[in-house]
Amino acid sequence: MNITVTENVSAVTFNNVPLYKTIVEDTLTAVAEAGINIDMISMTAPTSERFGFGFTLDDDDMPKLLSVVKTLKDKHDITPMINSGNRKIVIKTGEMEAQAGFAAKVFNLLNKIDAMILLITTGVDEISVLIRESDGEAAEAGLRELFK
Repeated sequence: MNITVTENVSAVTFNNVPLYKTIVEDTLTAVAEAGINIDMISMTAPTSERFGFGFTLDDDDMPKLLSVVKTLKDKHDITPMINSGNRKIVIKTGEMEAQAGFAAKVFNLLNKIDAMILLITTGVDEISVLIRESDGEAAEAGLRELFK
């Protein structure tokens, strides 16, 4: 099992986005053209022709992101919520593929310490969770203890 932690991560979230627009494509293209490397891309299931999506980036790229946000505001009249200074924890293990309830253990622990979860992404063998920096030490210590 491998647990990695990244500090100084910003979350960018677009809510109530019209399903028929090219906002995701336009956003990802503009971010790439600005030289910003993003991570943890997430999208909600559409409801009533609306959806939400978001991604994370390094806090140091915030000045570049602000120019992208202005471009998107001008083109689509939509502004994201931006939350900086967070911590990303990635739990990676082959155990997830064969063990029912692995994710439940992770989220039960995060709930027990009252960690505020800002974004979740998963893969076959990993869970990535973005939480407030103030919850980071307790979450990291708790997860390391849980899975030692």
